Amino acid sequence: MRTAGREDLPALAGIFYDSVCALAPEHYTPDQVESWAAFATDPGFESFVLDAHTLVAEDQTGLLGYCGLDPGGRIASLYVRPDRGREGIASRLVEAVLEHAERRGFSEVHTDASELSVGVFRRYGFEVVEIETVERRGVRFERYQMLRVLAP
Repeated sequence: MRTAGREDLPALAGIFYDSVCALAPEHYTPDQVESWAAFATDPGFESFVLDAHTLVAEDQTGLLGYCGLDPGGRIASLYVRPDRGREGIASRLVEAVLEHAERRGFSEVHTDASELSVGVFRRYGFEVVEIETVERRGVRFERYQMLRVLAP
């Protein structure tokens, strides 16, 4: 694992797009999937990755996934290549980001989880605080605002 850099952006955008397109149709409508996946080519994608402390997991095949903690203590991203799912990559990324948050002195970490990631966050002690509806590119989504209190 290492910190993401500008040179990783094309691969991370690909992971984002592929992950959403492969996994989201089980839980989301075609319009929601299309709207969500389109963010991979949005000008804001760069800051989404680089403004957070984003860790990438990689092996000899390339980048496997990433997870980012923004300066406010929010896990802003968690995406894994769909061909490498169910290998514990998301879990290792969340563990590493939580360790980083503890080292930085955060008392809590929160996230806005999708149907795809809510289970991972629950395994790490996050609790649903609220279910909210947001709009992206004219399409409405429900997401889970989740919180985990860190040990002092």
